Amino acid sequence: MLHGSLYVDSIRPPRPRSLRPWYLVATMLLTWIIGVRGFMAGCGTAMYLRSGMAPDVTAVAEQARDQGDPFQFTFAVLEAAQAHAMSAHQDVAFPLSIAKVLLGGLLVVASGLALGGRPGTRGFVLQVLAANLAFAAVEYALTRDVRGAWIDMVAQAGALLPPGVPEREGLTNPGLWWTAERVRFVLFELCILGFAALALTRERTKLYFQAVARATDPGDEP
Repeated sequence: MLHGSLYVDSIRPPRPRSLRPWYLVATMLLTWIIGVRGFMAGCGTAMYLRSGMAPDVTAVAEQARDQGDPFQFTFAVLEAAQAHAMSAHQDVAFPLSIAKVLLGGLLVVASGLALGGRPGTRGFVLQVLAANLAFAAVEYALTRDVRGAWIDMVAQAGALLPPGVPEREGLTNPGLWWTAERVRFVLFELCILGFAALALTRERTKLYFQAVARATDPGDEP
């Protein structure tokens, strides 16, 4: 009986989860994080713009400077400058924030479905990834003036720091901020979403979804 049991176990097909590619798990976890971040950021931006309260960047910078912490100064100035810039361009920022809420929520759901290998969802997940990629490109193009506004405000606020502070040079360099934004856009939006879409098109991923579908549909068994 023992030998028979071992023989049956040896010919039993592998469990579907054992076929799940590591790169699918990695990319879907990253897209899940992007979705949560986009959903929360969209909600926060929409609520802020609805309140109609734009912070005074100079006042925020002066208050943060008096605390004597350059890191806290940078964070406070950056947050205030971005909020003020979005308030000044809310005709663009508000509809984009609503779209970010919707697409971010869809990305969270789609990432969870892909991680679970739900049958018939691979095409849906690919569509959600394509929509988020398109939106990321459109948002980046439409918010150029917003970026320019907050980068200028950060540079002006950075000049309030004493000349001897190391952070002053970086804050007052608009070119550095523009480069950082381009890197953030390419690496943390386009590349991650693109790699996630690529992971879903790999043959091993297709086999994984097929295995899950067979396991959840006993009628397909001979």
